[in-house]
Amino acid sequence: MEQLNILVIATGYPKLLLDTIEERGHKYTYAKPDDFDMYLSDNPKGYDRIFLYGNPLVASKYDAVITRVGEHRDFAAAVIRHLQMNLGIFCVQSGAAIQTCADKFKAAQIVSKNHLKVPRQIYSMTGRYPAMYVDKLGQLPCILKELQGSKGKGLIILESPLQTNMTLESYYGSSRKFILQEFLANGGTDERHIVCGGKVVCSMRRHAPSNDIRANLSLDGTGEKITPDEETEKFAVDCCNAIPGLNFAGVDVMKVKHGDEEIKYFIEINSNPGQRIISITNHNFFVDLVEFVEKNYKRKGLGKSNAEASLSVLP
Repeated sequence: MEQLNILVIATGYPKLLLDTIEERGHKYTYAKPDDFDMYLSDNPKGYDRIFLYGNPLVASKYDAVITRVGEHRDFAAAVIRHLQMNLGIFCVQSGAAIQTCADKFKAAQIVSKNHLKVPRQIYSMTGRYPAMYVDKLGQLPCILKELQGSKGKGLIILESPLQTNMTLESYYGSSRKFILQEFLANGGTDERHIVCGGKVVCSMRRHAPSNDIRANLSLDGTGEKITPDEETEKFAVDCCNAIPGLNFAGVDVMKVKHGDEEIKYFIEINSNPGQRIISITNHNFFVDLVEFVEKNYKRKGLGKSNAEASLSVLP
């Protein structure tokens, strides 16, 4: 395998990823999104540029871009779009895909459009019609979660009409957007599947602590390694593939028993999945990520037919 020069854009220092790149025999340049400045030329023949640390970035120097973006996603997406569309560098994740994953409802819209099951949910800016919302979701309790929350933050369980009315009233007139979602009674467990290059590379089942319904490891949930069955693996891969230009993500799946049938639901997708699953499964998914780059990096200058051009816009 020839040595590659990989540009890593991350909002934190991704030591394990960088170590993995070196262990695979490649070079890397690490930068944060705010280390870049973009320039658009008035020359119709091109000459658009991007600057890194105040110096022009030479596109031919880099074979691929890997991203680990948890903050400043809109600006990072513009940087990735510039590198991919304007300069023709292969990017594992498109900027639009990262933005879509950060928007819980948009991601669920796209997954649902692709005929994959999602929980019943309502997206609202006002919360003016609580009785109608509860009727559409089936019954109380239901879950309220903010549009761009992460690690289980901004999630509330609504159990009574009074609590529901008062909570939604507090959101009325504010700039905070929220989703109301049906409550899935599954004992406080879900599954996280890491998808890379069209396959599940590692999986875990997460359990909420006894005093919570959230199974996030960041909130003292616990995890165990699992091997997904073929149907679950296909479901997770299909959810990832539904979002153009993603290629690598953590897909959260919840399973609920309905009589003798077990129903799988897409919960959310994370373009920057945490590393705790690596220690739980003893599988370094960054190896799979770098291998994906090794197999695909030559696909440069994909032009308007590239998934990035779609910007994940719903028809």
